[in-house]
Amino acid sequence: MVLHLDYNLILEQETFDHRSQLLEFLDEVNDSEEIKTLVISNNHPNFSLEKYKEKWNALYEATNYEGNILRIFRTFNQLLLKIKSMHMVVFSVYSKPVNTMLFSLSMASDLRIVSRDFYIDNDNYNFVNIPKGGATFVESSLMYVNPIKILFQNDKVHSSDLLQKHIADEAIAQEDLKERVFNMAMRYSKFDYVEFEAVKMIEQSRMKKLDMYLQKENNFLLSCIRKRKNSNDQHIFRIK
Repeated sequence: MVLHLDYNLILEQETFDHRSQLLEFLDEVNDSEEIKTLVISNNHPNFSLEKYKEKWNALYEATNYEGNILRIFRTFNQLLLKIKSMHMVVFSVYSKPVNTMLFSLSMASDLRIVSRDFYIDNDNYNFVNIPKGGATFVESSLMYVNPIKILFQNDKVHSSDLLQKHIADEAIAQEDLKERVFNMAMRYSKFDYVEFEAVKMIEQSRMKKLDMYLQKENNFLLSCIRKRKNSNDQHIFRIK
């Protein structure tokens, strides 16, 4: 199953319709006996990082910015925990640029594949690059990686950086990405999930702890935003 995800759904303002439909869909996928692997791709025709920034900025600048941001964080938490609890091998495939929060969502997956021209953009105007999901680094097998160093050292974090730190499993040329991911997914679909359970059971046992970390993030990051909003300079500009 390939799911092309428009990450603007995280920025729902008035309802949780898209989030609710996605969570129900993921439950159906998880319960299916026919689907053995799930590929989550950000190659959605409507997704662009610039559109994401515009929508985030509107929510950030609104009078009820605290409520808006809490909704975003809670949606992120639910999606991440749902993906992480899937009883199948899950791929994240990133070909379009994202910010840190959207990349952190991929930490719920078992395998992370990126195109060679993929990058994480560190434009932090209006906290658009807020590191929501940083707790996933603590609870992952990549805990030896310093997320501060890898995610914020440069204006852009390129695929080669992610590959070098083993945060991405493969970096593939854009023209070969679809075929390579399809072949990998087909290989993993030949195994029964029981063959992966021994590898994934430790991650499952950490779910409650991860949930707690993610909730603590909500309050802490919102307090950071509140402090910045109440200061004279309300904008966080691009890291230099």
